[in-house]
Amino acid sequence: MKLFKSFSVLLIAASFYSQAAWASVEEGYEPLRDMLEQAGARVTWNQSTLTADFALQSGLEGSVTIGNDGYKLNGTDGKLNGHVKLIGDKTYVPPGFVELVLSKLRSGGGDQTAVGEALARVTADGETEAVDTGEDAADDPAVWVHPDDPAKSKLLATNKGGGILVYNLDGKQVQSYKLGKMNNIDVRYGYELNGKRMDIAAATNRTSNTVDVFSINPETGALTNIAAKPIKSDMGEVYGFSLYHSLKTGKYYALVLGKEGEFEQIELIPGPAGVEGKLVRHFKLASQSEGIVADDEYGTIYIAEEDAAIWKIGAEPDSGLKPYAKVDEAGKGHLTADIEGLALYYGADGKGYLMASSQGSSTYAVYNRQGTNRYLGSFAVQDGLIDGTTGTDGIDVVGFGLGPAYPNGIFVAQDDENTDNGKKRNQNFKIVSWDKLAKSFHAPLRIDNDIDPRKLSSRKNG
Repeated sequence: MKLFKSFSVLLIAASFYSQAAWASVEEGYEPLRDMLEQAGARVTWNQSTLTADFALQSGLEGSVTIGNDGYKLNGTDGKLNGHVKLIGDKTYVPPGFVELVLSKLRSGGGDQTAVGEALARVTADGETEAVDTGEDAADDPAVWVHPDDPAKSKLLATNKGGGILVYNLDGKQVQSYKLGKMNNIDVRYGYELNGKRMDIAAATNRTSNTVDVFSINPETGALTNIAAKPIKSDMGEVYGFSLYHSLKTGKYYALVLGKEGEFEQIELIPGPAGVEGKLVRHFKLASQSEGIVADDEYGTIYIAEEDAAIWKIGAEPDSGLKPYAKVDEAGKGHLTADIEGLALYYGADGKGYLMASSQGSSTYAVYNRQGTNRYLGSFAVQDGLIDGTTGTDGIDVVGFGLGPAYPNGIFVAQDDENTDNGKKRNQNFKIVSWDKLAKSFHAPLRIDNDIDPRKLSSRKNG
């Protein structure tokens, strides 16, 4: 149900519930989930803390806790006129709270970030063909930049239903590889194997619990397995994934996350029979983590612990076993669990952006790539000629010019609920031109279309 069409329905419902259906509830208490879900909210329950969290597609989010008389709304604490109650299996809130949420939406408060900036909104410029399997299948995209003709660049994407897909920039599928339950994928350039430099892609394969490594055909984008033997992980089930190319040592690494928070750093060593893997570092986060991205220039890694935070850690194997900074935290106003995909926009002079998929609110948070990763704002991909995105898993971004269609690069996001003329389709990936996205912010983001991913520079103080 569309958000703005739901207001009148919700107000009528509020009156009905308070008079009849909920007459047995003392003092006009209202059922939080039943009422907010009619406004398009996603309401989740945390049994350990007895907390109900909610997020609307507009970006408005908040929480209440059983037995407390306070609430959180877009990062701000407030006071209720009674305590939150658990009646049966439902969370009830004192009268007036649901109306408060609605008033925030009607006044535009639902289009505000926690720092008071307007939620930017864009529409997709393109989309890929849907994956050929249903349910939760499409997961993570990676952009490969063609070495000679950027317009021939490709989107590589994982299908948890059975493989890796390759699309052209028009969204047409041009390759399909039935390899297993592929989860996350990434791309790097200039890997040397047996005296030949090549672009590579690698991905986590949950069927074989391996990291699969491929060369990328420089003309067509076709993939060829170049592992000397299966690169097995020691964790229970491989999950999140990124590549890292150390500009300090020239070495390449696979960065792997597991469903129990495990992290493994595997050096990808070139050998006469192909690529071999050597475990060089491992540690464990507190809970399930999937989103991960490496900044090759600054030598840092960002990890998304889904229900907790985005962490920052050194990317070299000798960087230690603990994150040294917390970029942001779920439930604090910018991110609503799950925190999913992470991506980096490389700008001139070491500038640029870290981007994160806030799955619970169907929005994307943007942070400075430098220093303390200051939060800059959030955006949503809304319905237009192409449907918008909801519940996104993986994302990627490239600022380099990709030919006439996308001269300033693209942002790509997985879409959990792909529709066509109102009809539900299998999942796919949406494409947004970077210049449109950058200009949608109140303080426009950078547009640096000549940062070639093959020509990055080692930098300090990231």
